[in-house]
Amino acid sequence: MIHVTLPDGTVQEYPAGITPKKIAEGWQKHGGQSIAEAIVNGVGMNLRLPLEKDCTLDFLPINCPEGMRAYVRSLLFLFLVSAEELYPDIHVEVRNSLGTALYCVTHGGRYSEEMLRAIEKRMREYIARKEPIQFLLAPRKLAIDDVLGDSVQGQDRIGLLEMRPDLEQIPVNKLGGKYEFFLEPLLPGTEFLNAFEIIPYEEGFVLNYPEDTDYTKVLPWDRRHRINSVYHEAEEWSAMIGCNTISKLNRLVRSGRSDNIIRMAEALQEKKIAQIADYVLSRKDKLRFVLIAGPSSSGKTSFSQRLSVQLEVNGIKAIPISMDNYYLDRDKTPKKADGSYDYESVDAIDMPLFNHDLHELLQGAEIELPKFNFKKGVREYKGDLMRMEDNSVFVIEGIHALNKRTSESVPAENKLKIFVSALTPMSIDNYNRIHTTDMRLLRRMVRDNKFRSHNALQTIETWPSVREGEEKYIFPCQEEADMFFNTSLIYEPAVLRKYAEPLLQTIEPKDAGAYFVASRLLVLLSLIEPMEEKAIPNNSIMKEFIGGSTFAYAL
Repeated sequence: MIHVTLPDGTVQEYPAGITPKKIAEGWQKHGGQSIAEAIVNGVGMNLRLPLEKDCTLDFLPINCPEGMRAYVRSLLFLFLVSAEELYPDIHVEVRNSLGTALYCVTHGGRYSEEMLRAIEKRMREYIARKEPIQFLLAPRKLAIDDVLGDSVQGQDRIGLLEMRPDLEQIPVNKLGGKYEFFLEPLLPGTEFLNAFEIIPYEEGFVLNYPEDTDYTKVLPWDRRHRINSVYHEAEEWSAMIGCNTISKLNRLVRSGRSDNIIRMAEALQEKKIAQIADYVLSRKDKLRFVLIAGPSSSGKTSFSQRLSVQLEVNGIKAIPISMDNYYLDRDKTPKKADGSYDYESVDAIDMPLFNHDLHELLQGAEIELPKFNFKKGVREYKGDLMRMEDNSVFVIEGIHALNKRTSESVPAENKLKIFVSALTPMSIDNYNRIHTTDMRLLRRMVRDNKFRSHNALQTIETWPSVREGEEKYIFPCQEEADMFFNTSLIYEPAVLRKYAEPLLQTIEPKDAGAYFVASRLLVLLSLIEPMEEKAIPNNSIMKEFIGGSTFAYAL
């Protein structure tokens, strides 16, 4: 018998080998939510994993961000099983997320709309039968010979295991006649996967899935053609240089080619920044404002400063304006439901004043720029005068810079809107992605620790609030952009491991939700060969997070 501490703190005795799914059934009968994963001693586990020792047990609901990730992985597995049964010669590769959809392409052929409908029909047959998604721990050699190595992506997967010689057993999932490897847990069965759409899109298709607030219904998909083109460009380039998976990056690091990968990635970014500066030059007669926005830890500040340098190369004086100086005084700042100040709300910015100042600058008038005192929570004026100069543009950075309200006083011909984000083109394998949000969280964690004296626990605990603000205020404005710039660097997972891993290891099981996230990120980082960063130039966007930048930051 084993002793299990349940979510309410009670301790129950169960026979060894019982699964969390069996224990969860009692909770669900008492009005509990549908469950995605077990949390065993703080770590996310498959609900079908037998419990052999005393442990603490909690449950992750499907209706939450981490639970929806499990839903999407399970939906993908169901698609792969159904598609392989019908069209075994066509192979699927997951590319990236597009809102609440997963964009996939195919190799060895292309699915017609009729074929996609047939696959959907087969998927719904599995769902109607409530087929269990089996889970087993396969001996390492068996998993390599029969699951990991027996696929078009076998070498990438086997290469990953070289980083984890300690793993004697490999988690494997089974549905129908197909065995498959996923880095993180799946749902226990197909009966939860009713809500989805399969939509033909560009070179492949998308799996449209629910929002994380209600897994039982799928909303109309918001097509994002422009952001997908940015993803596609990054993925094509990383594939071209042979560095589009973690396993390939690891091989390049081990072969002593780290410096070359760094130089190529940095040269590509510098080339693209220079192209934007050349575009500004081509519109110099009318263009007066460059507005830059993006989510947290996307590298907005480094990008704006590097763009300013390239503008100067073109003979254009770049004059910086930070929207942070236009915050309302604290007593006028909107609050969240919990009573805390909502600094990420667009209503936290004094939009009338900001638009007034932009209009005055455009007319050639002089303004006095405010300076927000974050310690006192008030705007102050200290004689910082500013006006338009010959051959100059104002470079404006802020999370709300692309909001329609921000520059409504400025005609379209006088402004350029740029959306900056870190869109990770690298994957673990064809079915296991590296989430862009995870890479931004790692960036933020490293920066917060180095420059703001925050530990990893603080960063992880505040991250859901940051993400909520992004989804509400920032990402809806990205389609307003005239240009997109991807700040992701192909080498950054290997550099961030050195900094992020020890920070994540300080989080303890008692930290509950943060420990769950930290454990998941540590598994990802354990697959990546660490890289030395000596070749990273001091103006790199990466230096904004790991330190050593030539630029100054308002931290």
